[in-house]
Amino acid sequence: MKGVKIAIIGFIVLVVINFLSACGLLIVGGLGGTTGYLAAKQGYGVQSPVTHK
Repeated sequence: MKGVKIAIIGFIVLVVINFLSACGLLIVGGLGGTTGYLAAKQGYGVQSPVTHK
């Protein structure tokens, strides 16, 4: 019975860690998108470093 409790607690911990890491990625992506939008609104642009002559 004790082994089952440990397995269940371990599973819950893994699910919570996975959920938090996914949320972290979403937050970082949202911050990056917002920063890019605000920079473009102020006149900054993106230029490709690859050129062809």
